[in-house]
Amino acid sequence: MKVVTLTEVERLIERRKWILSELRKLEEKYKMTTSEFISKWKRGLIPEPDDPEVHGDFIVWEALADELRRVENELKRRLG
Repeated sequence: MKVVTLTEVERLIERRKWILSELRKLEEKYKMTTSEFISKWKRGLIPEPDDPEVHGDFIVWEALADELRRVENELKRRLG
């Protein structure tokens, strides 16, 4: 059985806080929740943007949502 150190858990919690902060910025900018965005984006209901900045934001948004899921799963795994 692996020993969970407080430092590892704290690092994951800080990472989660940062990701949530970045997601909030995108949600405010594009006036939709992350779950709405991911659902629409993956189903093709949001067209590929022509604007490189918007396209970049959407790629980052998707990556942040994936990373949030990974971090939360890791926290659950470590904390049981």
